[in-house]
Amino acid sequence: MQNDIKKAIEDIYINGNTELFISKCRDTVDFLDELLEKIKTKSENVEKFFDSNEPSSEIRIVVNRCSFSEGEIEYVSLLQINKIVKYFYLQDEFSIANPDTDGMDLYLDGFRNEPYSKKQFDVDETICNFLTEKGYSRLYINDMDEVYPGIKKFKDREETNQMTVGKALFMDMWELCNSD
Repeated sequence: MQNDIKKAIEDIYINGNTELFISKCRDTVDFLDELLEKIKTKSENVEKFFDSNEPSSEIRIVVNRCSFSEGEIEYVSLLQINKIVKYFYLQDEFSIANPDTDGMDLYLDGFRNEPYSKKQFDVDETICNFLTEKGYSRLYINDMDEVYPGIKKFKDREETNQMTVGKALFMDMWELCNSD
């Protein structure tokens, strides 16, 4: 675990500096519109999720759809830009209608931290280069799933010893920003 991530988790969840978390969540990612414009030229659809009072800005990018005789495959990239620490998480996905009439699921899908298509690679490269220039570093699935042990009970919320980096810094797990 990177030292600045560890320090942020300790400050917020161990030392109880929830005001730091709340104030950072109220911030905006000031370069987000610029990034969105770069991505829009390389994709079919870009959707920014409402991020007011959230620890990260989230963007869903439909990179492209590819039709073939059996159906269509959709390539999507999900981006989270953290407001607490200067990190981002980028996940690539695909989904395809299941052609198997005996299949258990209507769709076959998957995700990973690597692109599934050349167009997705191009979008990922644009995002990574842009955010690196802004001083951000990339986190991968194994980083997001790393458990930070010893987070104590907060207010009337349940104690958890399975708080991951992703939950601690990319989600408002304790609803600090929306509490009364």
